Amino acid sequence: MMFAVHKNYWIYIFSFMGLWLSLPLAAMPSSEVKIAIVIDDMGYRQSDRNALNIKGNFTYAILPFAPLTKELAFAAHAKNREILAHIPMEALANNHLLGQGAINSSMNQQQINRQLQQAINNVPYAQGINNHMGSKLTTLAKPMRWIMALLSQQQLYFLDSKTSATSIAASTAKKFGLATAQRDVFLDNQLDLTSLNKQFDQLIKIAKKHKSAIGIAHPHPQTIAFLAKISARLTKLNIKLVPLSEVLSKSKKKELKTKSDYTELTVFQSISSTY
Repeated sequence: MMFAVHKNYWIYIFSFMGLWLSLPLAAMPSSEVKIAIVIDDMGYRQSDRNALNIKGNFTYAILPFAPLTKELAFAAHAKNREILAHIPMEALANNHLLGQGAINSSMNQQQINRQLQQAINNVPYAQGINNHMGSKLTTLAKPMRWIMALLSQQQLYFLDSKTSATSIAASTAKKFGLATAQRDVFLDNQLDLTSLNKQFDQLIKIAKKHKSAIGIAHPHPQTIAFLAKISARLTKLNIKLVPLSEVLSKSKKKELKTKSDYTELTVFQSISSTY
């Protein structure tokens, strides 16, 4: 009787192992840890070109209508790097720094759609957008719905730079079925080496815990010099630097149940032919 029990046990184990081994690789749990690093605010300084020379799958967020917008976008694309349109959005302060193409809360849906579409069109090869500043606009329901409705129609993704703790941008993007995520760490709020290492360590810690993490940096000379040296460190930690799109999550688009949801898509569709 004991032999029969053991026999059935081993039959069960070997059957389970056979089923496991027959699974396609994509269906098997992955232990790979990934980080994405977005280099923001590209477009105004001649030194921004240096950010394109560091090796690795960095993602570049390029400001629209800047002197180097198109040059940097074409150069990044030639290096097979992923590109975002870095859209200026209204902040709680210092809005004089937004630059051309900014979206603010005084605009209606048609104005936001036109402004956003023109900005996206100005950044060649943009696969999505993220907010430049935006500590006010990303907390407001209507502008966020209008923006996500437009992005949804064009199958563009959205990264919330998370310039406000009360941002609803990423949650609104999920409602419209966009691939989306929010920034985990700003890497270079302070530019001394100790601070850069501390923030990078925090990014690694988050990535190990959640299997992925997103950092945002800027094309400061100190930052570029730091990022140019992270490859060996990531290899030692068995962490992969990937384009932003590889760490985004996508939710199934929810049914549009409210009148405002229908209106947002209808208005976008009715004026899209004018872009």
